[in-house]
Amino acid sequence: MRDMKKIVLGSLFSLFASTQALALSEIELTGELDATASVWNLPTGERGNSAFAVPSLFLNLHIPLQEDNLLVVTMEGSEQKDISPNRFDVGVREAYLDLVSFFEGMNALRAGLIPQTWQEAQYENYQYRFLGQTAWSMTEKWKYLSYSDLGVSFMSQLPHDYGEWALNLTNGEGAEEKEEGPHKEFTLFARFFKWSPWSLNLSYVRGSYDLYGADVGLKERIQGLLAYEKEDEWMVALEYLATKDPADALRDYEMADGVDVTALSGQSVRGEGASLYAVVHTGPKAEILVRYDYLNPVVGEDGKDLQTAILALGYQVTDDIKAALAVDHTKYGEEFAPGARERSKLELAAQVLF
Repeated sequence: MRDMKKIVLGSLFSLFASTQALALSEIELTGELDATASVWNLPTGERGNSAFAVPSLFLNLHIPLQEDNLLVVTMEGSEQKDISPNRFDVGVREAYLDLVSFFEGMNALRAGLIPQTWQEAQYENYQYRFLGQTAWSMTEKWKYLSYSDLGVSFMSQLPHDYGEWALNLTNGEGAEEKEEGPHKEFTLFARFFKWSPWSLNLSYVRGSYDLYGADVGLKERIQGLLAYEKEDEWMVALEYLATKDPADALRDYEMADGVDVTALSGQSVRGEGASLYAVVHTGPKAEILVRYDYLNPVVGEDGKDLQTAILALGYQVTDDIKAALAVDHTKYGEEFAPGARERSKLELAAQVLF
């Protein structure tokens, strides 16, 4: 009898373990580690300073549910020395339900901590975020948009295979803020790729800051990205950005790299920016990236502009490891902010995908 119990318990345990293993085997686990080693040339007082850093560490979980629905969770670890007492912080970058079972065709509803559609689409084609903050999307590096926010999103195809579109409704304060105010933020995004190798991305974001009053509280982002890609040879892209915010929001949310807007407190300000970048393949595994970004965060004010430039030589070591040697430079207008000085560094960076 005791032997029979052992056999039954052993069989139940084996069945449980096999079903759990099957369930775990269906979960897709991927990730990315970005690491850099930098030596500064400017400011002059910091020339020769060096540092090792991990700009980003991502861990992605894609958990399949019934009827082809999906649960997506992305954890992000990054160095946050400027805003946290911890050298390395880990948090949730994305956590949402991707619901497709209610719809026919290529339609999906997302709900939860959803990614900002513009940045998600841009990073699908732009492969040099691992160089660090200077190489991020304009709206992410200058903090005009958080990468993710709590809300819902509906995504679908455009008719006649023109491309795809998405409509987001979110809190509007980003993943780091808790908002219970009456105003929400909406984003309308469209991506056109019918005319390949040309592609066009368009985005409009509109929201409101509850803190600064109805007269100046409008938040607005207008973006366009025109790209041309000749596969395995070269690609070039031009991005345009227009913004509108209360001047006090630029200060409080540390947007536009800390531009000084003290004299404009209580007013609404407009900003304009552009990014031009190109990637040229120079061999089976090597390529060159050239990128130039320009931002005028306070249109109409002299000396408040900001420019960044990157020149990088990338090399695909293996399918899952990419390395780059890069020089980046940041230049501020004469009236940008007290203490703002030109920055320049030489950087060796690596991206590891797993």
